[in-house]
Amino acid sequence: MKEVNGENGENAEEEKQLYLREHILNKGYDANEFMDYFKDSTGTADLNLNDYTMEEIKEVVNGFYAKKNPEQSENNALPRIPTELRSISEQDNNNIDNTNSISSGHFNENGVEEMVRCVQIEKTEFSKIQDLEIKIKFPEKVEPGIFSKPYMSYSVHANPIGLTARKRYSDFEWLHNVLSGHFINCIVPPLCKKNYMEQFNEDFISKRARALERFMNGIAIHPILRNSFIFYDFIAVKDPDEFKQKKIMYEQPFNPKRINDFNTANGQIKVNLSNENEIYFQNILDNIDMNENLIKEIIHGYKSLFEIIKKLNEKIIEIGYLWKKYEAKSKKFYESSDIFMSYKIMKDYMKDWAEMNKRQIFEISENIIENFRYIKNEYINFRPFAERVNEKKELFFKEFDEFYLKHYDIKKKNWSIPEKIEKFNETDFTLLSTMNTQNLKEAKNFYCGYLYSFTSEYERIKTINSKKIKDTTTNLINLLCKDFNQFTEICQGRLSNYENAENDDNASEFILKEISSVNLMK
Repeated sequence: MKEVNGENGENAEEEKQLYLREHILNKGYDANEFMDYFKDSTGTADLNLNDYTMEEIKEVVNGFYAKKNPEQSENNALPRIPTELRSISEQDNNNIDNTNSISSGHFNENGVEEMVRCVQIEKTEFSKIQDLEIKIKFPEKVEPGIFSKPYMSYSVHANPIGLTARKRYSDFEWLHNVLSGHFINCIVPPLCKKNYMEQFNEDFISKRARALERFMNGIAIHPILRNSFIFYDFIAVKDPDEFKQKKIMYEQPFNPKRINDFNTANGQIKVNLSNENEIYFQNILDNIDMNENLIKEIIHGYKSLFEIIKKLNEKIIEIGYLWKKYEAKSKKFYESSDIFMSYKIMKDYMKDWAEMNKRQIFEISENIIENFRYIKNEYINFRPFAERVNEKKELFFKEFDEFYLKHYDIKKKNWSIPEKIEKFNETDFTLLSTMNTQNLKEAKNFYCGYLYSFTSEYERIKTINSKKIKDTTTNLINLLCKDFNQFTEICQGRLSNYENAENDDNASEFILKEISSVNLMK
């Protein structure tokens, strides 16, 4: 029934528009789809709200709801995903809403924010262990026969659960590649590179074992990767033939088309579209370059420090030779005298301490430099991740540009937009939170999902690495201070014997003069 025009008619039309905005646009339904349904259900070609009463419009809206949500209560249930290998299939897509949203998008000072459901990986035995630690032990050369080349195998131990398996380098390489393929929203720890020339060199084997252990423990502390069956089976499956079958299964191609295909620990991911997040993303990219350069400087600094320590050891050995010079001066004393015995003890101590310190510092320096190279490679891994974020960003902005051009409000007032939108104002955010097409929603969520994963991984790794750098520096300084303080105390104790010797005034004066001539801090 057509309503009366005039002031009351205008008020009635505005009331209908507000009702449709609240019950269609604000609930995320496509305005064009609703209008097509309205025309089909009423049998009219031109839609004019004044031709219908409010009750008739409400009846059409209820019919549209019934068409869109025939089994609403069932559709709201989260789908159960058996493993991280399964994405939300096309069949699943027909049974759930367009975006798999857990909570409706809303606008606040941070932009458009919502929780979106995705693939929840199943828990393994590792998920029950709080302090999971991986050890790489007992490297062993394997010579399979004349038709295959020899290789090194390593024993992988998962503590405290007690699982062990022997793996070769190519197995670790496989693990890295498969995890990188299935967990595109995670930074997989960096793996050491191949080295065919030195693979059987003893020093290289020790260095590679430490690098593999660092790689495995990087996975073990990751909140998502540690729960993967790919990681668990890598250690738990001992039989080579069974492991080959597992590898074939896990090598199935994984090509996520939507954010819902992401693998997460709790089956959901936060989507937040805001200009602040984009600015933070750009700041992270700048910080990654800065951090990489900083780590390079730290590595160079540690190398210089260890060179100083090496020279310090040489000076200590030089002092040992001074004791030898003193031996000629002390021939007049009996070997049983206290001062001569003190000399022998001091000479032996200097020699042993210098050799032990040299070995210890070498091992520490190797380990510290390897640790910082690992950290540098972690930051380098963010670059391809950032490229994926930018790729999804471009797709989203393209979709948003088209959306802005094609859609208009209920009063048919067209929007004017710049040639390309690169950031949003409050009106844009409000629009995005109320009037999304399926393609735009998926493009937005895909971009924001990548962006959220990127920033989360950066914050996680930055926190871990900051602690590593602090602990490494503190431990090294404490170790050096402890060693050299101990050495100084013993030296001073031995020298006091000479200073107090009544019959050796000239000799003690000589040795003190000689030792003081050696500048330990040159």
